[in-house]
Amino acid sequence: MNDNVQNPNDFKVVSFHNLTDFGFTPEMGCMYDSRPILGRNGLPGIAPGETIVLPYHVAQQLATNLAKRVLNTSPAATVDEKGVPTGVAVWDKDLLEQKKNEFLKELYTEANPVTESQTDLLMRKVEEYRGLVEQLLQDRDAKVPETEEEQLVANAVQPLVTNSTEAPVYADKQEVIAELEKRGIVHDKRKNKAELEKLLV
Repeated sequence: MNDNVQNPNDFKVVSFHNLTDFGFTPEMGCMYDSRPILGRNGLPGIAPGETIVLPYHVAQQLATNLAKRVLNTSPAATVDEKGVPTGVAVWDKDLLEQKKNEFLKELYTEANPVTESQTDLLMRKVEEYRGLVEQLLQDRDAKVPETEEEQLVANAVQPLVTNSTEAPVYADKQEVIAELEKRGIVHDKRKNKAELEKLLV
């Protein structure tokens, strides 16, 4: 047993769902302890509508950062007509907490803690859960979740399974260009994201 572990939340597993219509990038706060969190595609950031499974502390940090991004839509609201800061908060504590909780759902609590640094443990778990979600999505037709934990994770990412036949969502123009180049489709990089996406249909 790791005697350094004091927080009862240390081994909670949580699903984090990006309910926004934009990609949540490391620049926006999609990171933990300066380490970027990878989405299902293995790249930094979480796509709009994407659900990933994370350790409690990582999910809490991401949800707080995303909530701040959502609530901080009008920086001008914090200054007066002359541009002088008013000292009025963009959000209050209760509103931030409410918005943060919209992105989270607790799944289960793990047993058998491992002795290692807190950050290393959490980042290892991020990768472990990402692999579990990916495996469940790949095996959704052939494999039935065997454990209660696998079933909870499968339920958390169910929208991804049911919508897997829909067109993929690209966070930005660069992702669209990367996919076009990957498929060998001739394109004009000067065109906007929407026009380039039409080439992928």
